[in-house]
Amino acid sequence: MSEEISIFQGMRRIFTLFVALFVVATADAQEPFNGRITNIEGKGIKARIVVKDSDKRTFSDGKGRFGLTDIEADDVLMIISRRDTMTIPVEGRKSIDIVCLREGESFSFRAEESEELMNYGFGYVKRRESTDYSSGISGDRLRATGAKSLVDAIQMCYPGLRYINGELCLLTQNSISSSSSPLILCDGMETNLDLISLYDVKSVEIIKGSNMYGFRGVNGVILITTMDAKEALNKSR
Repeated sequence: MSEEISIFQGMRRIFTLFVALFVVATADAQEPFNGRITNIEGKGIKARIVVKDSDKRTFSDGKGRFGLTDIEADDVLMIISRRDTMTIPVEGRKSIDIVCLREGESFSFRAEESEELMNYGFGYVKRRESTDYSSGISGDRLRATGAKSLVDAIQMCYPGLRYINGELCLLTQNSISSSSSPLILCDGMETNLDLISLYDVKSVEIIKGSNMYGFRGVNGVILITTMDAKEALNKSR
């Protein structure tokens, strides 16, 4: 009987050790990266944060706070806030505090690591990191539909995009303006989907509604990124 108890206790110790190692490994793999974006007065700025060359993205809240996980030391963050875009290398930082400076038409920013933000742990990550807030569609997937136009290809991949009374709409939105059409941005510039070649598209992202793009964003936003010359050449080979 005592031998059976000893074996049981030994197995329990092994199991406890295994669970502890798993928790530690998981914690390491999910290390939080907290950030904050404010103006010089300390007011939060709403922005879209994208990890360059990755599908990882998030949005800052009304206080400018955002959180991500699994950020590598050599990652680059793209901070997009209405008319301003900031490209910020992580450079090994564990958090980032961004202060935007504007004087007239002149715009600059400073970005520093913040121990205060690091101490928040997963507090900023929870409900901030987003992979399903928007629908990301690669250019390859769009072209694989066999469609001849970008509009048709998007509709085949995202049924919620429809023509209603001759106007392109996102059906999930409740329009509060005279127009229910989404805002369409190609490489940051407002445009029309009919003017963009399907074969130039790198990716399309459909946001179901976003006030960070102002009044127009409430009906949804279609963000299109096109390939640069090098990428287009590689695709054609």
